[in-house]
Amino acid sequence: MSYRSLAEMFLSQVLRYGDRVLYRFARDGQWESYTWNEARRRVREIGLGLLALNVEKGQRVAIFSANRVEWSLIDWANICTGALTVPIYASSAPAQVSDLVAHSGAALLFVESTDRLAKLGVRNSAISQLKKIVVIDPAGAPSPSAVEGQVISLTALQELGRRHGEAHEDRFERVAGSLSPDDDLTIIYTSGTTGEPKGVLTSHRHYLFMIDAVNSALDSTDQDVNLQFLPLAHSFGRLEHFMVVAKGYTCGLARSMETIAKDLLVIQPTLLFSVPRIYENAYSRIRARAATSGRLKKELFRFSLAVGKRLSVCQREGEKIPLGLRLARRIAHSLVYSKVHAAFGGRLRLAVSGGAPLAPEIAEFFHALGILVLEGYGLTETSTVSHVNRADRYRFGTVGLPLNGVECRIGEDGEILLRGPNIFKGYYGDPKSTEEAINREGWFHTGDIGEIDGEGFLRITDRKKDLIVTSGGKKVAPQIIENLLKSDPLFSQVMVIGDRQRHLMALITLNQEQIREWGKVAGIEFRSAEEMASHPRVQAMVRERIRQRNKTLAPFEAVRSFRILPREFSVERGELTPTLKVRRQIVTERYRDLIEDMTRRGGPEL
Repeated sequence: MSYRSLAEMFLSQVLRYGDRVLYRFARDGQWESYTWNEARRRVREIGLGLLALNVEKGQRVAIFSANRVEWSLIDWANICTGALTVPIYASSAPAQVSDLVAHSGAALLFVESTDRLAKLGVRNSAISQLKKIVVIDPAGAPSPSAVEGQVISLTALQELGRRHGEAHEDRFERVAGSLSPDDDLTIIYTSGTTGEPKGVLTSHRHYLFMIDAVNSALDSTDQDVNLQFLPLAHSFGRLEHFMVVAKGYTCGLARSMETIAKDLLVIQPTLLFSVPRIYENAYSRIRARAATSGRLKKELFRFSLAVGKRLSVCQREGEKIPLGLRLARRIAHSLVYSKVHAAFGGRLRLAVSGGAPLAPEIAEFFHALGILVLEGYGLTETSTVSHVNRADRYRFGTVGLPLNGVECRIGEDGEILLRGPNIFKGYYGDPKSTEEAINREGWFHTGDIGEIDGEGFLRITDRKKDLIVTSGGKKVAPQIIENLLKSDPLFSQVMVIGDRQRHLMALITLNQEQIREWGKVAGIEFRSAEEMASHPRVQAMVRERIRQRNKTLAPFEAVRSFRILPREFSVERGELTPTLKVRRQIVTERYRDLIEDMTRRGGPEL
């Protein structure tokens, strides 16, 4: 792209698309929309409001909110005025918010609602140092007990911006036009799966490069529609938000992670950017429904899946599809595939998965049903992406080829090293960690273990810090085994452990809805989740399914003991990151007694 900044990109795209719909979102139970022109008007008002409050270029502005259309508008206002957005996950505890506000030195905080603000406490030392706190929700007014003058509403900020614009007619455009590629853009804090979050500092140049590179790798146009449900506070969700404007998509904003299935039917996206958990859940539901359906439907599903698998092999190997198989595909599509496609909105043509490993079995399953899921890879430090499979060149079980301009090699210890224009400037306020992460030759140490095949496809095996070393000295990548077990639709979540132990163990959560259906067939009624987890028939079923999966693994990789948990890991309890990755340290500590019991007694032997 020829743009000097993301601000110039946004304003140029507004001129191009004008009265076309940019955002669709739900408010008070009704779906509404903003055109590009309407979005620009609101962005300009917010930006001028910031300038009126003397928020200067380079200052940090934090956003503590769940996804909503105002989040996107505030971010573009920050970008156009040269302020650095500091996104904070909506699931963050008050102490975490205070720490990030203090560490980033934020001048101003946007907070979703007065309820969230009340939990923070405006007299908190970090919060009280802010110039202003802006409450986003139009239904919420600043608390009367707030520090006088410090808290205002977003509506009031926009009104301030309108008045400032009348007195300084072209100030917003002048400031936006003054930005250059090397100006700082944002500080995104890592989710902290293995330690304290670090603030990743990137510039406009980093994401201008990223937009170009992703555009070359993934085929999309201004006719595409996406459903944004990835957290805007996460680098993957943030890149999707940038791509919306860069490519001219119409962006539907999901109401929440819990409403995705319903929102897909409303927005009918053509593109889906997601983490593996969404595909895993869909896979489990489809498989479970097929398993509990009548005999005829069950046989039709098996037939259609078998047809899809043969088609998938032909497509991957570039073979001509025989006439008989083409006819069988038409029948399978009419009977099965079309129903699966309808559940995704009926128009989905391209799906992307990132943020964590996707089990090859799940990617192959969806491809057999006519949905190609392209897995990619990257980190916040690589401006979100370094690798991705392409629609015309993909390999399941890998994260694809490097983006144009990105170099990748494997270190002596198996660690993935990356170099290119997408590598971040550094950790904000932490030069020591920056020096440890990027060597003198410019190679970024990812902390991930992987391998590159003869054609350049990268396969991630595990996080370096997550590798298990058994008491026999064998190194085991737990995520590979976890994905294998999660390919069973009756298993919801799995965490494999066993460092310095004789054998591997697993903590397992069940897909309770499907287990209840299984129980009905078996004549068992579960009165509680605890009863389900401890029931002898369930224990036996889980034991047998793990034993079957163990047959595909080396002896030292086999899970020999397990415990079933009565509830799933959750974001609210801190066991998952906002992008649904397991925080292993927290889960290990929380279930230490169970783990010690397995270590001591061996648990249910397999």
